[in-house]
Amino acid sequence: MAAAAEQEQQQFYLLLGNLLSPDNAVRKQAEETYENIPGQSKITFLLQAIRNTAAAEEARQMAAVLLRRLLSSAFEEVYPALPPDVQIAIKSELLLIIQMETQSGMRKKICDIVAELARNLIDEDGNNQWPEGLKFLFDSVSSQNMGLREAALHIFWNFPGIFGNQQQHYLEVIKRMLVQCMQDQDHPTIRMLSARAAAAFVLANEHNLPLLKHFADLLPGILQAVNDSCYQSDDSVLKSLVEIADTVPKYLRPHLEPTLQLSLKLCADTSLSNMQRQLALEVIVTLSETAAAMLRRHTSIVAQAIPQMLAMMVDLEEDEDWANADELEDDDFDSNAVAGESALDRMACGLGGKLVLPMIKEHIMQMLQNRKALSSQALKIFRDEDSTTSLGNPFQCVTTLLVKEFFSKISHCSLFRHLTQLKMV
Repeated sequence: MAAAAEQEQQQFYLLLGNLLSPDNAVRKQAEETYENIPGQSKITFLLQAIRNTAAAEEARQMAAVLLRRLLSSAFEEVYPALPPDVQIAIKSELLLIIQMETQSGMRKKICDIVAELARNLIDEDGNNQWPEGLKFLFDSVSSQNMGLREAALHIFWNFPGIFGNQQQHYLEVIKRMLVQCMQDQDHPTIRMLSARAAAAFVLANEHNLPLLKHFADLLPGILQAVNDSCYQSDDSVLKSLVEIADTVPKYLRPHLEPTLQLSLKLCADTSLSNMQRQLALEVIVTLSETAAAMLRRHTSIVAQAIPQMLAMMVDLEEDEDWANADELEDDDFDSNAVAGESALDRMACGLGGKLVLPMIKEHIMQMLQNRKALSSQALKIFRDEDSTTSLGNPFQCVTTLLVKEFFSKISHCSLFRHLTQLKMV
């Protein structure tokens, strides 16, 4: 009996390998074979593969991904039908594997499984049917083992509703846990994970105004983590800040000025990647759409953001064929030029042309008087049939055409109507 089970497990390892095959035919056949395995057997095979540290790392990671997907897509069809003792064994085994795992990437994938299982074990009344999971969370977050602390924060980030209807009871404990982790100066990873977990908790409770107010003093720690992580080539915390600006901007109100100042600083820092700078700008632009009234009280920040957008719009790569292209390539949609154009358009629509127009007018005139502010590619757009020597000075010709092209990009927004009334275009 044991020999037959071992043989089946070995066949399953081969199946996992085929699921990773670059050969489409082999992979498709493996997918069909996997789909035909009964759900309860899948759990047994997958858990055994995850547990087996002697197995190939790729196979173990694939098994972890497949088990999480199974719990996510077919929990009700598979898990409740398992005998109670098997359910207990699965929960205990997962927590034990986390404690024994030495590979950080693999540990995170197992944490994803634990978070998914915990999500499904919150009943309709909010009761957490896995109290051992909560105990593991509390014990791990205060552990001296950094791997376990990371695991606890990863689970909480993945499923911030893990406390169920006991959340209010544990609220002070949750806050203290996050504050302590964000203040851990010796372990940057813990600070980043706790900031992401705090942001996820805020997002999960977006309609709970008393909770948002109670957790407002966590925002400075989140902002510090945003700054630190960006200079470590990690934009995950910055993405969390964008989500907060989009979903629950009122959480930012008590610390809106430092939030905007940080976003502006990161956007202006050319040592960061284009994506990081664009994400930082996205915080401000998103707030112009989701919290326009709040942002209008900080016109100095808006005024400082405008030249950043304009500078991005003329940040074009030196490509001889760029100006003659009929359509944007995929890479162009991630470019600073496209991001700057979109940001300016959205902010003008969000805050209104009456506020934004004078700021744009001031800065674009400064840019157009300075050749160095414009890339040669931006100037080349207006050569040949688009230019006319009858205007006199060649640079004046380019300037006139660039102004028209610049504002034609935002011709569909309310700002353009103000410009035409002023006969600027």
